[in-house]
Amino acid sequence: MFTTVDLMPIKAIYHASFPEEEQRPWADLVERVRSEKIILEKACDESGAVLGFATVWRFPEFSYIEHLAVDASARGLGVGGRLLDAVVHGEDKPVLVEVEPAATGDDARRRIAFYERHGFVQYPDFAYVQPPYSPGLPEVPLMFMVSQNVGDDVLASMAATLHREVYGNS
Repeated sequence: MFTTVDLMPIKAIYHASFPEEEQRPWADLVERVRSEKIILEKACDESGAVLGFATVWRFPEFSYIEHLAVDASARGLGVGGRLLDAVVHGEDKPVLVEVEPAATGDDARRRIAFYERHGFVQYPDFAYVQPPYSPGLPEVPLMFMVSQNVGDDVLASMAATLHREVYGNS
C-alpha cells in the first residue's frame, strides 16, 4: 500500500510532465491508486529515488496506461522505455495509450516515435476526444496507440470503456 509520502516524488513528476487538462485531480489519483483501481508502476534508481512512473488501468479486454512520465533529470536514459516495456510485457492483452496527434507539434511527434519504437501502432483516423478530468477544463483531441494491431470495433469498445470507467461518462 502506498502512503502519501511515497507518492510525493511521483506528484512532482506528474505535475511537471502533463498540462492541467491532462491531469486527473491529485486527490482522485491517490485514492484510485490506494483502492487499486489504478496500478502504479515505478522506475527507481539504485538508491530508490523515483525516476518515472506509469499509471495503469486493467480491464478484461485491454490495459490502459493513463500516464507515463519520467523525471526531467532522467529523460534520454532509457527509463521510460524500460518502464513501458515492463508494463506491456506484464500484460497478456493489448495495451492502449492516448497521445497528442502529430500535427500538434514536435513533442507529440517525439512521443509517437517513442511508442512506435516500442511496438505500438498508431490509429490517426480513429476520432477520439478525452473528456475533461474536471469541470471547467477542456476536452482534449487525442490519438490512440495500441501495443498490437486491432480493428475499429475494438478501438470503439476501448473508447467506450475509457469514457465510462476512467472519465465517468456514459
